[in-house]
Amino acid sequence: MNSYNFNTAIYLRLSRDDGTSKESESIQNQKAFLTQYVIKNGFYLMDIYIDDGWSGTNFDRPDFQRLLVDIERGRINCVITKDLSRLGRDYIMTGHYLERYFPQHNVRYIAVNDGIDTFESNVNNDMTPFKAVFNDMYAKDISRKVRTALNTKKENGLFIGSAAPYGYKKDPSNKGHLIVDEETAVIVKRIFSMYLSGAAKLGIANQLSLEHIPTPSESKNLTATQRVNKGVWNENIIHVILSNPTYIGNLAQNKSRKINYKIKGKVRLPKDKWIVVENTHEPIITKEDFNMVQELMKKRTYNPAKGKPHLLSGMIFCSDCHGRMTFSRDDTRSYVVCAAWRKHAKLKICTSHRIREDYLEQEVINQLREHAKKHLNKEKILKASQNLFTEQNEILINIKSLEKRLSEITNIITNLYVDKTKGIITENDFIAIHKKFNDEREMITEQISLLNNQLDGIKETQDNSDNAKDLLEEFLQFDKVDRNILSLLIQKIEIFEGKKIKIYFNFKV
Repeated sequence: MNSYNFNTAIYLRLSRDDGTSKESESIQNQKAFLTQYVIKNGFYLMDIYIDDGWSGTNFDRPDFQRLLVDIERGRINCVITKDLSRLGRDYIMTGHYLERYFPQHNVRYIAVNDGIDTFESNVNNDMTPFKAVFNDMYAKDISRKVRTALNTKKENGLFIGSAAPYGYKKDPSNKGHLIVDEETAVIVKRIFSMYLSGAAKLGIANQLSLEHIPTPSESKNLTATQRVNKGVWNENIIHVILSNPTYIGNLAQNKSRKINYKIKGKVRLPKDKWIVVENTHEPIITKEDFNMVQELMKKRTYNPAKGKPHLLSGMIFCSDCHGRMTFSRDDTRSYVVCAAWRKHAKLKICTSHRIREDYLEQEVINQLREHAKKHLNKEKILKASQNLFTEQNEILINIKSLEKRLSEITNIITNLYVDKTKGIITENDFIAIHKKFNDEREMITEQISLLNNQLDGIKETQDNSDNAKDLLEEFLQFDKVDRNILSLLIQKIEIFEGKKIKIYFNFKV
């Protein structure tokens, strides 16, 4: 197949794990090398995609994702990298793109230095799975070495975190050493003192919030997306501070770890897995006070008895703060109230939105029955199905027409390449004409994609309508439905002040 038939993308990637000291692997070197390769072999270069500083085990790289979007749009049908490791070092995901994604989208993939070309038959292609595994093992080995080095620093009593624990700051003359931050250390002492005086964690959190004392995340100058409950202290923040032995001069690290070298998520480790080194820095709290707090927390821990879950639990939300609603009870009745209001009533974050649980359940059941009667009207269901069928046929006709025009444009562009090669048209004319038809091709591809999405929506509507009909028919046979049926029929319920209710259903009303 002629190389001019391929709308080619050059993909470049480099991370610190790849060894940035190697000049041969630099982004500029990859770019120059692959550009020459494209020109020499007569490929039509559409775009260059660069992910500089991104690990090969992470496929959520910005420009790689942009490349996938362009492939989906039909803009790219050939991808070239310097070697297979530039595509990725996770052998499972690398194999997915080589064995599934690229073939499904008729994309040719070339790894120049590894001699891999998915449109050719050669022994290097057969070795691709082994190369992918080797690249993955390299990433795993680098991760293990980094982790070992960091653990050695932890065991030597050196602080390795990006930000010091609340109450401390990094020593400017020694980044691995902590020194007391007088401004926030006062708050740490106050938290321990309040708890020892009998205050609850929630009470301490509310008092600090009322006084507008910056939370630990605010004190660290974290970005908006990194902050949790900006400006509002909570029980968990207080618990973490009260449980941290760092405040008695013992550096506690290794409290969590990454799930593995491919996944960013972390898991909390039990205390016996923590790395604690004693007397590494100046304490803020005495050992006696710290130990007394640990004993008090054990005694004050309360685990409510596990009872039958509420019928609408997990489905009810506050219309104003959009947080969850929770359940409370007086001597005779159970109520639903805003959880944020219940926890932070003094802060006036929200209002109660209080409503009786039995009243809410009955209103939900009544509305479901009304919709059941409407949805079970056979004439309406038949008419709706016929309308969907007609709409589906019209979309299919439009898609067929657009695909025909897409095929015509592909033939025109192919002939343009031939005319340019034979000298029938000039380079400038070729570029101008090619741009015109390429723009039209992109527009048509986008239209086809939108129409296919409409088809998917029609199918989903048909499926949901059929499913809702079966569920509602079953619902009418019972005086009171159970949680399983409700969770299938209801997306969420919003509660407004004044006992107003709005239900969002999982079916079309």
